[in-house]
Amino acid sequence: MVYYRCKKAKLRGSQCTLSIYLLYHAETDKVTIYKTEAEHDHHVDKVRGIDENVKKCIEELFNDGIMKPKEIIRALQARKVKIPTYTQLNNYLVHYKKKKYGSHKISLGELEQWCKNNLNIPTDENEAFVVSYKILYDNEEYEDDEDVEENDGNLFRIFISSIRLLNIISMSSHVCSDATYKLVWQGFPVLIVGTTDLNKAFHPFGLAICSNEKTKDFEFIFNCIQIGLKKINKDLLKPTALICDAADAIKNVFKNVFGNSYNQIMCWAHMKRNVENLISHINDKDIAKEILEDIEMLQLSNSTIIFKLVSTLFMKKWKLHNKQTDQSILDFLNYFDNEWLKSNAGWYEGLQLYVPTSNIVNNWSIERDTSSINVKLFVTEPTISLKLWTLSYQWAKSTKDITCVPNDSSKKYYIPARDLQSITQANLDKYKNKKWTTFNQFKKSFDIWCIELENDSDWKKFKCNCPAFLKNYLCKHVVGMAIRLKYCKPPAAAKTVPIGEKRKRGRPTKAKPALLLQ
Repeated sequence: MVYYRCKKAKLRGSQCTLSIYLLYHAETDKVTIYKTEAEHDHHVDKVRGIDENVKKCIEELFNDGIMKPKEIIRALQARKVKIPTYTQLNNYLVHYKKKKYGSHKISLGELEQWCKNNLNIPTDENEAFVVSYKILYDNEEYEDDEDVEENDGNLFRIFISSIRLLNIISMSSHVCSDATYKLVWQGFPVLIVGTTDLNKAFHPFGLAICSNEKTKDFEFIFNCIQIGLKKINKDLLKPTALICDAADAIKNVFKNVFGNSYNQIMCWAHMKRNVENLISHINDKDIAKEILEDIEMLQLSNSTIIFKLVSTLFMKKWKLHNKQTDQSILDFLNYFDNEWLKSNAGWYEGLQLYVPTSNIVNNWSIERDTSSINVKLFVTEPTISLKLWTLSYQWAKSTKDITCVPNDSSKKYYIPARDLQSITQANLDKYKNKKWTTFNQFKKSFDIWCIELENDSDWKKFKCNCPAFLKNYLCKHVVGMAIRLKYCKPPAAAKTVPIGEKRKRGRPTKAKPALLLQ
């Protein structure tokens, strides 16, 4: 006989009189069920789950726009009702959202229908629309083997943009492309493609959702850029640079789609992270630190010619330095030479001016609607902050001896760096020749900066070879030189001149303090 009790009552304590017995007969497979005629008489002091009245309050708050669990808990506390636990509230919100909005999952058929409904170009330039899409079901033929997916044979690719974002493409000269796993849709990463302006703010061209991240997916995205430009009657994009990580899927199709020569810029942040992981295997940590510092100096090369020369000097320095033939150093140098000097060498600043060497987004251009208070438009010249004005004004007032070398088309100003006040002719000649024989001589060249000014050009188009200019497209040397040459005036707030102390009342004292030499 098997006994079943009422689970509403506690195991230890008085039991509910309602119960069930099952009798298994030994002679046959027959089972007899016995049930008591009594009703439930257990006492439930505690309500399981969330009370119905509290549920109604939660639903009212959710419909009024208070949707976050912590905000709802604070609102319930103000109403002085019984507060559910955070887990209970979270679970109920999931249940209520599903009840109100339906399932969050979408089928391929629904996705295809949504794409068809949003193909038309809207009149509002800020409204998103589907530029192009491709959906293949598992029973359809694929174009090639690369279209075969791991997701039960189904494939989809969608590119979404707006008129305003497509207009940004016509003003850009370089493309940043990568996948972000911080933003996913239905478990698939969102693929981002865009550009940066001269304030280093990232402006997306649109976003793509693909069932994979293979070569064909990025080819679809790049083709969608050209399709979108055709739809709004703009010239096709002819980029001069691609900023990405070392993903072959991106690099392989970029030239096929855009068809013109371009600079392959490797993301410096990705490169440095990989180098730091490998350099940590070097036994001598002091040498590892010095090698990393030299690589950071190498990254500041302001032209391709200098980078090729200095990278040779870098390898020469550390191979000669490693007289003890430390295998960990040799392994790192071989890795660095093959991976970052031969295969992916586009991580230095001087590869292309006004193009970032990183696709790590720190400054998103969130608002683009011109009616918005915090509108962020595509900037075509760098913005000078008050901090830069102040530094430039202070630099312009310094007593540094600047050497000017004019020629037919431009003028070059040679500036002593850091605390140096002047440049000797011998050092200037060495700097101009750039015939370094050691890596340390290259490091010594950072004692001099050079500003180039083309004749009859705007002062904001000055070019400097200091690291600040290479990274931010503007520096205190450029603005300070413009102040010195009276091409511009700094704002009054930049002139950080102390106002002085308030004069004390009464006649100024004539006697000098004691213990001072009279």
